[in-house]
Parts: sequence; C-alpha cells; structure tokens
Amino acid sequence: MSSSEVLENSAAMLTIDLSAITRNYQTLNNQSSGADCAAVVKANAYGLGMDQVAPAIFNHTNCKTFFVANLIEAVALRKLLPTAIIYVFNGLFTDQVETFIEHDIRPILNDLIQISLWDGCKHPCAIHFDTGINRLGLSKSDTDKFLNNKNNLNVSLVLSHLVRSEQPQHDTNKIQLETFKKITNELSDTPASLANSGGIYLGPDYHFDMVRPGIMLYGGNPGLDMRPGGLKDTIEIKAKILQIRHLSPGMSVGYDAIWTAEKSSRIALLNVGYADGTLKSSDKTSKVFLGGEFAPVIGKVSMDMIAIDISETKFDTITVTDFAEIIGSNITLEMASEVSTLGQYELLTGIGQRYTKNYKSGTLA
Repeated sequence: MSSSEVLENSAAMLTIDLSAITRNYQTLNNQSSGADCAAVVKANAYGLGMDQVAPAIFNHTNCKTFFVANLIEAVALRKLLPTAIIYVFNGLFTDQVETFIEHDIRPILNDLIQISLWDGCKHPCAIHFDTGINRLGLSKSDTDKFLNNKNNLNVSLVLSHLVRSEQPQHDTNKIQLETFKKITNELSDTPASLANSGGIYLGPDYHFDMVRPGIMLYGGNPGLDMRPGGLKDTIEIKAKILQIRHLSPGMSVGYDAIWTAEKSSRIALLNVGYADGTLKSSDKTSKVFLGGEFAPVIGKVSMDMIAIDISETKFDTITVTDFAEIIGSNITLEMASEVSTLGQYELLTGIGQRYTKNYKSGTLA
C-alpha cells in the first residue's frame, strides 16, 4: 500500500455525489414554472466543496447564475467559472468597487450608501429590498427613496428573501409577496427573484423570473413537513473504528461519565468528533449504522472521537476493519438533525476538513 493510500485510509471518509446534486438542480428547475433556476454555492457550497460542486452544476445543467456570500467566495468562483454570472449577497464596500468590476462580479446592493457607491457604473448590479426578514436589503423608507429617485445604474436583478417559506400556510408569505409585487411593478423591466428553496414550493406566484435554491441542492430540507419527492441524498460520512473495548459493569465512558455500563459491554471508538462536524448534542439518542444495524452513540462527543455501544450479539462480527455510517442512506441529514439542536444547514456547513474526500460523478445530468 502506498503512502498516500495509508494516509487516505487513516481518516474518516466523506463521499459527495455530484450527480445527485445535479439531479436535485434539475428537479428544482422543473418545479420553477419556467423561471431561471440559479444555484446558491455560498459557504463552500454548503460545506461540500465549491471547487467541485459549482463546475458540476455549470457544466451539466443549464444553470449559468450563481450566488455567494462575499467577495472572497466570488473571486474564487470566477476562477472556476470564467463565464458564469456571479452575485454577492453581502453587498458592496468602498474599497471593493474596482475588484467587483475587474472580476466581472455583480454586487447585490443592500442600502442607499452602497447604491451611491455604484451609481454611474455601467457594470450590472442587483438591488435587494427587505420585505420583512429585517436582515440585508433596503428598508421601506429607503425603498421609497430609491423608487422616487433616478439612479444611473445597470440593474440586472431585484430580489428579496422570504421569512417563512417552509411554512406554506403562514400569512407572512403572502404579505411579503404583495410587498415585493408592489416594488416589481415599479421596476417592471427588471428581472425579479424572491424564492429560495422553500419558496419554490410555494407555487408559481413566488417564482418571478429567477429562483435561488440552496439547501435543497444538497439534499437538505429547509423545514417543509416532508422533503419533496425527487430530491436525492448527496453525502455519505463514514467513520473508522479506532479501537474496540470490553467494559465491566459500572465502568463509564467519556467526559463527565454520562454513560455507565449496566452490564458487561463492548464498545467501539470512532474517529469523528467536534473537529469533524460531529456536533450531535443529544448523544443518548444519536445512532450510527454499522454492519447493517443501528448502534447507539454513548457518552459525550469529544473533539476527535465518539463511542458507540456494540454489545448486542448482532454486532459480534464487527472488527476494527469496519466503518460506521454517520450520515448517508440509512441516517439521512434530516434524521441526524432531529437528534441535534443544530439544523441541516449547520450540520452541512460544519463538516470539518479532516475527511478523506471522495467525489462521485455517476451519470451527471
């Protein structure tokens, strides 16, 4: 075995299915009532690797528009995709104007100061209007000022962001929709975007000219009662067994000794912990999938490992050569988040850097 193979085998394994991501894009695109479907690849493509994910989407779907959080991500993405349209959510600052122009990146302008910085620039930009989420975007008073003043801008997109898109019946969605429609009616010649992942499933009224899925591209569910059909799981995390130990009754495991053996027990130590994004907060209900069966996590998660109970006879054949599924086809991202105070966004973006990372292409869409 070569040195590189030894090193790869020493780490837990993260497998990312690029074909599943592109199929998810196609599913969301098909749901979008003819609106353009962009791709949100911020936070390193939600932790899965923008350098692999963004080119897969660009080269194997009809997606040509991408959204990132900040200028650093945008410049990195431009190197990967020289001809893509790239928008930056976090806006524009005084010292960034030339960099945006140099790299052909479009700022999303979030207030009147940013608009004044870009005023007179021929390069395209987007305007973000706050319709209720009270994060970024022009306030109502700033919106009125913007609409009542002539600005010398090349606005290629106007957008807003939904507060409760995962709650289809909530009145907030309709209120935001009506507020955004009033704005877009004043800017009828400019393409508009309101729907995030959940917003796509609110129906055609919310689609406008462009939808902006994020979490659903990666197999996650933003909070809908059920993940929509057609969306695929995109990741698998498998941990290596470091050691198998036999415990006598009364022996405890891990920090603070929160788990104590009530009988003679057999436990396995796995090589994932806080540094790898294994941040389950309710260890008593967390499980891994090992040898075709579910095994409970016991004791506290530590920085570099977790312990599992493999005392039952169904685990008798398990050895240190085996791997345990942390997230995958048997323990989905949704299932993992159900036993954690962390949402699916946090679990994905919190994936650590120590994994041996494998990308599967399969049959790309």
